[in-house]
Amino acid sequence: MFNSVSRRILLGVLLLLVGTVLATTAHAEIQWSESVEESLSKAAETGKPIMMDFYTDW
Repeated sequence: MFNSVSRRILLGVLLLLVGTVLATTAHAEIQWSESVEESLSKAAETGKPIMMDFYTDW
């Protein structure tokens, strides 16, 4: 019984460590752009999608 519980705890700790390492190494900085034309042309060149965010202060 104790062996099964300790294995589950060990597995949980290992998964937590692996998730933490993957999250810290996958950190990529967002490249912001204020020009729609520039962003669309860059997206067409690289084949990557863009995300547009619209808001207002009415």
